[in-house]
Amino acid sequence: MKKTLIVAALVVALVASSGLALAQQFDGQVVFGVVAPITGINNMVGEYVVNGAKLAQKHINESGGILGKELVLVFEDEVDNLQASVNAMTKIMNYPDIVAFFGSTYSSYCIAVSPIVLQNRITMFAGGSSYNIVKENNPYVWQARMTDDQSGLLLAKAATENLGMKNPAILYQTDSFGTGLKDQTLEALKTLGIDVPARNQYGFTNEEKNFISILSQIQNSDVDGLIAIGHQMPAALICQQVDALGFDIPLLGSSSWASAVCRENAGPAADGWYAVADWTVEVATEAGQAFAQAYFAEYGADSDMPAVTAYDSIMLFKKACEIAGTTTDREAINEALKQIQDFPGAMSTYSYHESRCFSTSQFLTHNQDGKAVMIATVKSR
Repeated sequence: MKKTLIVAALVVALVASSGLALAQQFDGQVVFGVVAPITGINNMVGEYVVNGAKLAQKHINESGGILGKELVLVFEDEVDNLQASVNAMTKIMNYPDIVAFFGSTYSSYCIAVSPIVLQNRITMFAGGSSYNIVKENNPYVWQARMTDDQSGLLLAKAATENLGMKNPAILYQTDSFGTGLKDQTLEALKTLGIDVPARNQYGFTNEEKNFISILSQIQNSDVDGLIAIGHQMPAALICQQVDALGFDIPLLGSSSWASAVCRENAGPAADGWYAVADWTVEVATEAGQAFAQAYFAEYGADSDMPAVTAYDSIMLFKKACEIAGTTTDREAINEALKQIQDFPGAMSTYSYHESRCFSTSQFLTHNQDGKAVMIATVKSR
């Protein structure tokens, strides 16, 4: 009994000493904010964002932190509407010692908060991909994901060069992201010699659940392919309803159609869809595979685009701090982002561009047996 108590005491002492050593290896803290839909109808997206951010925190702190300081994350819930999102991002900006933050995954919310970001002069990594974010011309708003002007070109090329579409229909979500990417895709198709008439363009609102009427119109028209643009949950519903109607034309979606959220909710109905995607766990790059494996080991599930976007955004922040040589000077860190070139992230190789969008590539994927299989890496510049 006495021997057991001695051993237990030694174990406690070792754990305490190792914890003390871990605490002593950091020379202070650097605070980074994360906004995500932790509750509400988009909570699955929020779970990915939180998990990706926490994985970045773990990897950074296990390797010595940022310039010797411990990375600390603070979270705010944007729920599932614009006002709640703006409130959450505003609250994050008012946290003591906050240096930068990861903003909403939804482009329209990022645009709505942009004036407040500018007023606070704080770096925000926008989770959305709308080119309308770029049009705000806010020097403190950055994007890890490729913007619509580039994604639209890649969608147009995939539709025509890979899937042979000559007369496609376009189904798009009528928010900032959806209309922006639709317009860029139409423009890119036009440069490739394809002018999509208004009758073949179909919009749907964020609240839409029943697409049968629109899809029936598309099915009964003379189109030879469908390009769909929207967020993850509408993508899942569209997959199911397209499958129920028995479409027999090529199907190409924006990044959401390759997402785990879409594939898990749509089930077998997601199979057969192609996508030009920011992310797939079937990625072939070394950095991408490392992230995918680490995420699965940590959470017991495959990663998705919101997770890798948050992860890479935090890694870009870390790189900027190292370039600037500071974790407290917001202006210096924001300026240092302009010096990032050929940085190997999980989702893409990142380089500064005047649009303040770092991504230089996406993946062409094909959904097969529940997986988004990578076909090729497609580069924008």
